[in-house]
Amino acid sequence: MPAPDPNIEFYDDLADNYHRMYENWWDFAVHYGEAIAAYLAAEGIAPPAEVLDVTCGIGTQALPLAAKGYRVTGSDLSERAVERARREAASRDLDVQFITSDVRQVSEQLVGTFDAVISGANSLTHLLTDDDLMLALAQIRSCLRPGGVFLATIRDYDKLADDDSQGLAPEHFGKGDERSIVIQAWDWAEDRRTLTTNHVLLLKKRNQDGWDTTVRTTDYRALRRAEFDDALTASGFTGIRWFLPGHKDPQGVAPEDQSGYYQPVVVAKAG
Repeated sequence: MPAPDPNIEFYDDLADNYHRMYENWWDFAVHYGEAIAAYLAAEGIAPPAEVLDVTCGIGTQALPLAAKGYRVTGSDLSERAVERARREAASRDLDVQFITSDVRQVSEQLVGTFDAVISGANSLTHLLTDDDLMLALAQIRSCLRPGGVFLATIRDYDKLADDDSQGLAPEHFGKGDERSIVIQAWDWAEDRRTLTTNHVLLLKKRNQDGWDTTVRTTDYRALRRAEFDDALTASGFTGIRWFLPGHKDPQGVAPEDQSGYYQPVVVAKAG
């Protein structure tokens, strides 16, 4: 059994205010869902296909896919994020099944297999070791039907690890008492194989002066694409393809802007 994930507290604590990191979280989610749906459709995975989101958070990917007609199951290690996802689904009259599970154990808590498994928002790079990554990919592979599609998005660590990136610039959202500011400062390990993200969230106090400030930390692995390719291949995946933001797809198998999103997207099939 894998060791407990230290990120549970990070995401539990963030769940209630996750939407404050966007100007309009649901608009962002719908855009994200359109991009993911385009990739799935290009692979022959169209509604009402069954999709498992193994790092669903508060539903950023799962809910828009359900709104498009996919039969969606969402899983996440954060119980509070899953509770929030259930509320968001209910408020939109969306039928999504949710469970609380670590991706390294997810197949053990589900019955049956899926046409596609997705993991968005750089989530898999919380797995800092080869053993944990391989364990997660084995679980994902077990959840897929033969020929099923796996799709994940991660940061472009091939670029970030080499250009001395120190974090993300402050972003300001909302108006009046609904204002929020998000900052990320990164502390890289000396070998630049991992980084600690210092996540700063400032929320304007309602009906009074001042701001509430929270600093949370979480660790990521600076996973290069070649490393992920090797892990996917070793886990029984084939046809691995990457789509990068701002590049054209010469084969026309994905949105014109290859990733359709701000992070690189990888698509592979269960062999």
